[in-house]
Amino acid sequence: MPPVKSMLKKALVDEAKKAHDCQHNSHHRLQKGDKRLAIKSIRNFEYYCTACAISTIDADIRKLENLKAQLQQT
Repeated sequence: MPPVKSMLKKALVDEAKKAHDCQHNSHHRLQKGDKRLAIKSIRNFEYYCTACAISTIDADIRKLENLKAQLQQT
């Protein structure tokens, strides 16, 4: 049986190596050592602060639960 494919892009949690702005909201500043969400884009990673990452993850969970519910309807 082939492995189950994931709909998620390559994503991981790491620490900022230097200070920089969040990719989603330039008013959010990550400092060196802050946790951040890294999502693989075409060639590079895009980095999001914790607040933006959590709100995005929550929104995506709701979308996935909605898709699952639609598939389970008989």
